[in-house]
Amino acid sequence: MCGRFNMTADPLARLFQLLAGQDFPGPDRLNVAPTEQVPVVFAGEGVRDVAELRWWLVPHWAKEATTRYAMFNARAETLEQSNAFRASFAHRRCVVPVTGFFEWLRGEDGRKVPHYVVAADGAGLCLAGLWDRWEGDGEHLESFTVVTTDAAPALRWLHDRQPVLLSVEDAERWLADDTPRETLRAFLAPALPGPVDVYPMDPAMNNARNKGAVCLRPTGEPRHLESGDEAD
Repeated sequence: MCGRFNMTADPLARLFQLLAGQDFPGPDRLNVAPTEQVPVVFAGEGVRDVAELRWWLVPHWAKEATTRYAMFNARAETLEQSNAFRASFAHRRCVVPVTGFFEWLRGEDGRKVPHYVVAADGAGLCLAGLWDRWEGDGEHLESFTVVTTDAAPALRWLHDRQPVLLSVEDAERWLADDTPRETLRAFLAPALPGPVDVYPMDPAMNNARNKGAVCLRPTGEPRHLESGDEAD
């Protein structure tokens, strides 16, 4: 799954320029949780754009803009069968550039220990997303979900799911209207686009209300993972 990530100008200034030709809109967001508004890159009417969307997708056909159902993640395996995600997979794909994302392990004392996954070269990560626009009672809401898949072998010690991670080149094709469906499906396979480092982090970031520098405080050395590594 993907339930928390962060966004910082370094390295996202470069990613937003590469994907959309626009500056990272900022500010730095050190502990993003579902239902928060964040900038994402999407293709609208043939041009790339950046907009702030809510992280919790509401389908355009929904009767109300509710968070009753867990729509902040979309399972890759069922995108084409899901009433909530099928149309967005076909026509409304987006990319969520992030500095890194978080997953949790249980420590020896039973407490949840956050772990921070970042690109080993510090270049940031591109998460595959879907977006939709809901309208009702004179209001509208643009929202998105992060697509998840089975964890790549190298990450299975941390969690059995992961966000779909795209290289910059694959992110370009994910956004393109004319990318063949079979190519899109191939992007959903469990994989890492390159080496990553995984840091144990200060448990203070477990609380989504904590937004300060403590959310970037490692408590140990990173574990380096290559895309071809197998699970322990």
